[in-house]
Amino acid sequence: MKLKQLMDFEMDKDKKSSLQVKAIKALAGFLILMFLLTILSRAADSLTIAKVTASAATGGVISHNIETDGNITANKDIAISTSADIKIASVEATEGKTVKKGDVLIQLDMDDLKTKLLKAQKDLAVAQATVSDKKANEAIEADNKARSLERSYEDYNQTISDADDAVSKAKDNMSEAWKAYNDYKKNNNNNSDDTDTTVSDSLQKTVEEKQEAYDKAVDELDGVEKDIEAEVQKEIEKIEETNVDENGNKVKLSQADRQKIREKVNALPENVSLLKNANDKVDKAKDALSEAENALSAYNEQQNNNSSASYDEQLKALYDDYKSKEEAYDEAIKQRKSTIQSADRSLEDANTPESVDTASALTENDDLQEKQLAVDKLQKVMDAGGKVTAPSDGLVTKVNVTTGEATTEDTAIRISDQSAGYKFTATLDKSDAKFLAKDDKVTLDLGNGTSVEGLKIQSIDVSQEDKNSYELTVSIPAKVKKIGTIATLKVEKASKKYDTCVPLTALHSDGDKYYVYVINEKDTILGTETAVDKVQVEILDKNNEQAAIDGAFSWDQKFVLTSSKTLRDGDRVRLLEEQ
Repeated sequence: MKLKQLMDFEMDKDKKSSLQVKAIKALAGFLILMFLLTILSRAADSLTIAKVTASAATGGVISHNIETDGNITANKDIAISTSADIKIASVEATEGKTVKKGDVLIQLDMDDLKTKLLKAQKDLAVAQATVSDKKANEAIEADNKARSLERSYEDYNQTISDADDAVSKAKDNMSEAWKAYNDYKKNNNNNSDDTDTTVSDSLQKTVEEKQEAYDKAVDELDGVEKDIEAEVQKEIEKIEETNVDENGNKVKLSQADRQKIREKVNALPENVSLLKNANDKVDKAKDALSEAENALSAYNEQQNNNSSASYDEQLKALYDDYKSKEEAYDEAIKQRKSTIQSADRSLEDANTPESVDTASALTENDDLQEKQLAVDKLQKVMDAGGKVTAPSDGLVTKVNVTTGEATTEDTAIRISDQSAGYKFTATLDKSDAKFLAKDDKVTLDLGNGTSVEGLKIQSIDVSQEDKNSYELTVSIPAKVKKIGTIATLKVEKASKKYDTCVPLTALHSDGDKYYVYVINEKDTILGTETAVDKVQVEILDKNNEQAAIDGAFSWDQKFVLTSSKTLRDGDRVRLLEEQ
């Protein structure tokens, strides 16, 4: 067919109407098919979507019901023991038995008790005799030492006196020799008319002056020593004036005490200075005297060339005798110092206290006391008829002895002192302990049908063994009866009021992070859809039923409580019911 023919071609009107009907029918069928497919899709989706329950959060408090088991012990335990190594006739106490003060706990064998008491008394008598003998011997030794020390002081004083006499005698001999020399020279100088004696007399006068100066220095030294000794005697008299016994009678100081005072006075700075100056003065005077005597001797030797031989020999002999006496005097002074030093050392040695064996004395005293205590203890049990009784009302908690055996030094019976009350102790986890504090009131279930309310927590401290645990103590007054060994602590603590509290079923965790699912409804072309949003939260407090939370959610949102399948952020859900 040509193009022009196609353009001029007109469809038959009847045929055109038939095609339109068919198109409308096809479109209607397509729409019906799409609707049916949507219904089927919705039905299939409804079979796989998670079905959840949800509830709005509420404000309120979190209650903590804390229960823990623990032990009951007495505030005061009494350990009961008796003398060791005594045969036991019977044991009346049993663990868990309540006893009254004076109840018999142990009956000892009386025959064995008497034997042990006699032996203990004998041992005590021997120890007492030993100590008594030792004290008597020590007293004798002390008297001997005092007598020996007294003699040492007497010898010391005699030695000083003899040394002083020797110095005085040597000084007299020296003075007599010097006088003899000068008298002979004066009376037998046959050249007195022809010889100019001016120089000789001047030198002689110098020697005499130096001798006088030396003698004066020695006298001053003696005077200083005597003054110091007088000061010592004055101090001794002063002390003895105030030294009285318990009856008010004056007591003379011992030689040892006198010597200590003498040493103290001699050591005073002013006395040390006086003695040093006096000794220095003696030494200087002696040196000056020696120089003067040497000058005179040299001059006389020069002048002797003009003298007769007999005169010179006699004069020289007299001068030599003087020099010998002078040397003897000097030696007497040196010997006096040496003698005094030696006598001081001997006196110091004699006055040295003997060593004291304090440890041995203490050991002996302790041994004597132990033996006395052993006798007293046995005698006390003997007076009680061999009965060991309860010292107070209480509960027998431990029995360590058996009938027929012998007692030991260890505790035989242990009882709790009922009058001192009891205490409950338990260990708490850190998670529970944080809700409790000292003086909080608690209830104790004693496990025998008895509960005690209103008891206070006495202490709650971190455990020394585990830093994540706490040691709790509750005081139980003595008036509470039927005390056992275990109990259960019960206490309910309410937190502060929180704005958002949800059941624990709404709470999920991801490691150490917590989250919840909240209901979120939104409109779509297919209608309103219900989905969930995953919201991270912070747990403010919780118990075994609910938790107080905080997070990025609004107050009117609902929290998913349960779900038929595992949820993910943004999942569509079907809300079964609202709680």
